[in-house]
Amino acid sequence: MSVSKAAPPKAARRPGAKSSGTKSSGAKAGNCRIRLFDADRTDHELSFDAALAHKLTERQLLWIDVPAPMDPDEAEALAKRLDLKPVTRESLAECVEVSTIGLHGSYFTLSVATITSRQDREEARWLTIIAGRNTVVTVHAEPIEFLDKMDDQIESDTLVGLIDSGSFVAALLDEVVTSYFGAVDAIEDAIDSLDSKSLRRDVRDDLLLELIALRQRIARLRRIVSAHRELFAALGRPDFAAIAEGDVAEPYRTVAERYERAVEAVKSGRELLLGSFDVYMTRTAQRTNEIVKTLTVFSIVLLPAGVIASFMGMNLKAPYSIDDPLTFWLVLLFVLGLALATLVFLRVRRWL
Repeated sequence: MSVSKAAPPKAARRPGAKSSGTKSSGAKAGNCRIRLFDADRTDHELSFDAALAHKLTERQLLWIDVPAPMDPDEAEALAKRLDLKPVTRESLAECVEVSTIGLHGSYFTLSVATITSRQDREEARWLTIIAGRNTVVTVHAEPIEFLDKMDDQIESDTLVGLIDSGSFVAALLDEVVTSYFGAVDAIEDAIDSLDSKSLRRDVRDDLLLELIALRQRIARLRRIVSAHRELFAALGRPDFAAIAEGDVAEPYRTVAERYERAVEAVKSGRELLLGSFDVYMTRTAQRTNEIVKTLTVFSIVLLPAGVIASFMGMNLKAPYSIDDPLTFWLVLLFVLGLALATLVFLRVRRWL
C-alpha cells in the first residue's frame, strides 16, 4: 500500500433540513452515473456538463460513478474541475489494482478491492475513490454490485443530502468490507456442502480435489483481504479524520474494526477447512476399516473349510470311506455348521 501525504482538505458539512421528494435513477453521461444530493431541495440527476458547472454548497453532495476507462475529454474536464494531480488523473483512464491511500491537499484517494463470488471462485474488482469537498468520484473497470444496491437504497432515502463526502466514503468502504464477509459466507457454504458429502457412505475420491480447490480459494481471498491491512489501519487512526472535517472519526473506526473481523473470518474459514479435511480423512479411514473387516470375516469363515478340504485331500488311508457319497455331504454339512458357528461367535462378541 502506498501513502502520500499533503495538507488536509476542508470538506465540512453542517447538518440541515431533509431533502424532499422522490429521487430517480442516476443520470448517465456517457457511461457515468451522476447524482446531486441536496439537504434543502429535491435530490436530482445531473448531466456530466451540468455536474461540472454546478457550484456546490455546503449542504450538497455530488456523486459521480465512472466506469473506467473514462472518455479522455471527459476525464480531462473532470480532472480540471476537481484540480486533480497527474497521478490521480491516470486512475480515470485505468483503475489502480493495488491497495493505496493518498492525501492530496484538497482531496484524498483510496483504491480498494471488492470481492465477487462467481462459479466457485472469488474475483477481485478494484474500486478507486476520489473524495474532495462535497464531491465523491468512484472509478471501476468492472461492474460492482453494491454500487447499484446503494444507488437503489439512496433513491428511497431522503437523508443522504445531510452527509459529507467523508461519511459517504465510509459507507462505501463499509460495503467493501461487507463483500469480504459475503465471500467468506460463500466459502463456508462450500465447506458445509463438502462435509455433507464426506459423511455419506459412498465417499468419493475426488473430494480431495475439492478440498484442495477450497484451500486455494481461501488462500486467494486471504491474500486479497490482507493486502488492505495498512489502508484500513490508517482509516482507524484518529488523525485520519482530519482529511475531511466533520464527525467521521467514528465511522472510519467502525469500518476498520469490521475489516479486522473480516480478516479473522477468513482465518476461521481456513480452520473450518482443516476440520473438513479431518472429517474426510476420518471417513476414509473408517471406510478402509470396514473393507478390511469384511475381508477378515470372509477369511475367518472360509479358513476352516480350507483346512478341512486340505485334510480330506491327503493321500493317506482314511478311517472313512472316500467312495461313499454320504461322506461328502457330512463333511459339507460340518463345514457349513462351523462357518455358521463362527459368524454367531463374532456377532455375540460384537466384532461383526
